[in-house]
Amino acid sequence: MVNQRVIYAATLGVASGLIGPRDAAADIVSPAAPVLVTQSYSYASFGGGDFVFVTSVGARGCTSGWYIKASDPGYKAVVAEVVTAQAAGLQVTVYGDNSDLWSGSPSGNFCRVQAVGITS
Repeated sequence: MVNQRVIYAATLGVASGLIGPRDAAADIVSPAAPVLVTQSYSYASFGGGDFVFVTSVGARGCTSGWYIKASDPGYKAVVAEVVTAQAAGLQVTVYGDNSDLWSGSPSGNFCRVQAVGITS
C-alpha cells in the first residue's frame, strides 16, 4: 500500500515546481532517492518539544537535516516512522520545505518536514 502522505507531498512538490517561478528558492524538496536516518534528536523543551533528524543524504537547502514541531498535526506519526526506520535500518523518503528552516540551529539548514515514508 502506498503511503498517502508521500503521494500528497510528491504531488505538492511537483505542482509547486510547475506553477511557481523557476528561480524561487523556496520549494518542497526531497533527496533524489530513499535515504537512511543517521541521527535523531528529541528536544524536551526547545520549540515545545521539536524533533530533529539527519539523513545520509540531504536535499537542496536541507543540508543539515529535517525537523518537525511538536505542535504539527502529524508530529507523532512522523516521529514514529523516523524512529522505526532508524532502529530497523530501513530507508525513508522525506519531503520538506526548504523555506522553513529550524530556528534551533542558526548555523544549519534543517528543513521542516512535510511528509516521511518508510521504503522497504
